[in-house]
Amino acid sequence: MIIPIRTDYRLSRTPWVNYGLLAVNVLLFLLQFNGTSAANLVRVGNWLLQPSRPEIHQFFTSVFLHGSLLHLIGNMVFLWVFGNAINDRFGHIGYLAFYLAGGVLAGVGYIIMSGDAPVLGASGAIAAVTGAYLVLFPRTRVTCLVLLLYVLVPFEIPALFFLLFQILFEIYMSAQVLGGAQVTVAHWAHSSGYFYGIAVAAILLATRLLPRDPFDLLSLLHATHRRHRYRRMVSGGYDPFGAGLPGQNHGGHGPRHVESRTVGSAPAAGAAGREFELRRDIAEAFSRNDLTAAADLYLRLLQVADDAVLSRRQQLDVANQLMASELYPQAADAYERFLKHYPDYEHRGDIHLLLGMLHGRYLEQYDRAEADLQQALEHLHDARKIEMARNDLDAVRRRRRA
Repeated sequence: MIIPIRTDYRLSRTPWVNYGLLAVNVLLFLLQFNGTSAANLVRVGNWLLQPSRPEIHQFFTSVFLHGSLLHLIGNMVFLWVFGNAINDRFGHIGYLAFYLAGGVLAGVGYIIMSGDAPVLGASGAIAAVTGAYLVLFPRTRVTCLVLLLYVLVPFEIPALFFLLFQILFEIYMSAQVLGGAQVTVAHWAHSSGYFYGIAVAAILLATRLLPRDPFDLLSLLHATHRRHRYRRMVSGGYDPFGAGLPGQNHGGHGPRHVESRTVGSAPAAGAAGREFELRRDIAEAFSRNDLTAAADLYLRLLQVADDAVLSRRQQLDVANQLMASELYPQAADAYERFLKHYPDYEHRGDIHLLLGMLHGRYLEQYDRAEADLQQALEHLHDARKIEMARNDLDAVRRRRRA
């Protein structure tokens, strides 16, 4: 059993709508509007989604009902962990509309594909939320608890892998339902919710109705496609810094002689050319001392070459600027790249201290924060910084025990 408990996404606003949805679900359950007994089922009978005679209101009311306490807790955990970030990204009205529409579409999918028994639960709407999370925040990390020998053990996993596993499992179970398997879970409602959430988030990003992010799923897929295409071209003999494929003789007329003249450096075609242009623009931004522009260009560079690293001074300045701009996940990534590529940096203790603060204070990645702060204490010499690292380390350990 794997239970997600938090992600490292940092909210920019209070997700009041998601809090409200959580409260309504819990309140209705406590008021006995649930399926825990025959009497309760009679009370909410017309609120359930009845596939044989569905009514419009049932597509909405069924989303706020649950069949058992375990059913409620499981759904509310996922809504808490993933819904806050989607509320933050979509805004309050947009998120509420998205959530309700997800519940409706999940109900429609259930009725069309497999529905014969009455259904209740927020699972379809929450599947839409987690599908959108997969598209918008695939590189965030999810902290989970796994039950091993009667002990709950915490571990972290990228959201991409955790949610992709959930989605593939639901698709598999939905296929089993089509094959005649008897189940008590509305898997087609879950699958329909996932498809809806993924599609809506992808369309909003593709049409720029939602601001793009260098780490959203579309950007990652685009960068992966560019890298694969570039590697195929190079393996086929393309020289991005030469005149083209080996053996080309410009139409069979032999080498061409041109008049000598001064020209600007021409970037190579494709992904290599775009990387060249972005690195040039970053250098120009640094020459103007425009760190904001340099940091923005650096994030664009990662879309083209996700393993890119700048010179030592530039990489550190960009990381500092991202942190000052409160782009904490991106700042942490930039600092980690710096340490990986410049391991002999004389002030690496300072970088570990910054990473420990980022992971502990803002990203709630306490395991990584503790490791970085311990590294910082091994390399720091300034008494004030050592005290700061110890204070943060104590705070991280208290939070892990809480």
